[in-house]
Amino acid sequence: MTGGAGGGAVGQFPALMAPLGAARGSRRVGLARGKLPPGLRGYFLRNGPDSRLPALFPEATHWFDGDGMVHWVRLPGDAAGVEAGSGAEAEYGSAYIETQGYLEEECAGKAKYCGLLQSPILPLVLWGFWSKIRNAIHGPDRPYWVIQQKNTANNGLLRTGGGRLLATYEAGSPYELRLVQEEGGRTRLETVGVYRPGGGAGRGLGVRRGGGYNKWLHNFTAHAKVCPTTKELIFISYDLIGKKFYVGIMGPDDELRSLQDFDYVGGTSTMMHDFAITESRIVVMNHPLNFNLEQSMKGGVPFTYDRSAASHFGIIDRNLVSAAGPRAAEIQWIPAENCYCYHSLNCWDDPDDCALLHLYAHRTEETGGLGLATFLGEDGGIHDSSPGKGRGRVDNPQLHKWSLRTGNGAQVVESRNECTFFSDFPDINPQFVGRPCRFGYSLRISETAAVGDVPLFDAVLKHDLKMSSCETLPLEKGRVAGDITFVPDESRATQEDGGWILFMSHSLTGDQAWLDVIDAADFTSGPVASIRLPHVPIGFHSTWVPEATADRAR
Repeated sequence: MTGGAGGGAVGQFPALMAPLGAARGSRRVGLARGKLPPGLRGYFLRNGPDSRLPALFPEATHWFDGDGMVHWVRLPGDAAGVEAGSGAEAEYGSAYIETQGYLEEECAGKAKYCGLLQSPILPLVLWGFWSKIRNAIHGPDRPYWVIQQKNTANNGLLRTGGGRLLATYEAGSPYELRLVQEEGGRTRLETVGVYRPGGGAGRGLGVRRGGGYNKWLHNFTAHAKVCPTTKELIFISYDLIGKKFYVGIMGPDDELRSLQDFDYVGGTSTMMHDFAITESRIVVMNHPLNFNLEQSMKGGVPFTYDRSAASHFGIIDRNLVSAAGPRAAEIQWIPAENCYCYHSLNCWDDPDDCALLHLYAHRTEETGGLGLATFLGEDGGIHDSSPGKGRGRVDNPQLHKWSLRTGNGAQVVESRNECTFFSDFPDINPQFVGRPCRFGYSLRISETAAVGDVPLFDAVLKHDLKMSSCETLPLEKGRVAGDITFVPDESRATQEDGGWILFMSHSLTGDQAWLDVIDAADFTSGPVASIRLPHVPIGFHSTWVPEATADRAR
């Protein structure tokens, strides 16, 4: 196995981001090759930005600004499997998430919000306040500190413990979606509305009596965790202005059990994109990607990465947070090296030492926030760019392991690199979230292709955490991969890697896409099936919804 930075020229492939500009109705799509596994019956869905209207300020736009569009593929799961050439073997479509901002712009026929890189402009600020007021009955879809940008709901997708399908956005409330099967067998994806944890998408100010999730104050970050044992959903919310963050827990009935606030370590607001859980703890990853209000107000990027500050892991007792009583849980901060992690793979309690836990996450030595951050140097000055330690690319995440001792003598016991490849967008068998596991999966970052600051992925990796090794499945030449989702195979329920890895792949020319299916237990043999799709822009995160949970049209 080899890894490293490469050193050749990195090609740019902007066609991969070319938006559709319109939703696609349900259509039949066929297998390009292979055979769909029997029993694989349900929907693969992937979220991502798709701009549809001319930007108000084209010079101050970012890829992240696009409206959320979910692409879905319905797999039939026939008992005998489905082979290529047998006709229309699957169903595909896409739909915009109809957020408050989307509907306002749809009505106006033009953009009403600016992008992430635009400084405050009075007419947009006034419009943002007016939008919040006119949506007060249902509750606004973004907290008080997000005004002239809309909630695009374009980042994550997840299913709650109670089975609701949510689309998430880093700086706003999630949106509930619903898959509906029409008479005749076709599917449509509906936006139910803004989701308030514990309160559904129904009416109300989003203010819970006696405390709770408040749509004016809280957000629901891109990643949440569902405990496979308790079916609890744990999520993070943060207040960049108020310099607090919150940990919320929803029960298996989707009722909000608790939402507790904590102070940022050192009093500096940071971007907490992801976190981890074990069976007994919540692990917060607090890295020095700091919110820079002054810089943002002047039209600069919203974050600054502090290259000299320590990272901290915050350890919270899950039982105390879940209790939702007057006894507040405390957080124990454990300092670690300067670094950043966008995504965690898994974390678990050591089976032989109750004070020890093991965290696996994709660690980069520094981050440019995918074009949304400046750098605070050792000289105390803020710089627009970083040398990227000679690699030409700032973000170079690798799978990393930390062993953390909690309680008395809390410290990082071990910090080590687990894989020489640069990789990210991890997943595991969801039945092992927060529990000891052997296998994890991620995407290898290409050394020869990118789109500006956004990396592209040219291989799927299978990590053996027990052996500290990995297997590599390179994509065909001229293709790149999107987010992976592990779908357990019920017939191999006792086998950790008994399941299927699903992901979209894209031609570098941007004119073709596929949904690929890999047998996780026979990883290096390559896709067992590949479904041909039209152009699908690259995007963010994906999920799986069993067909049995889709609604039937009434």
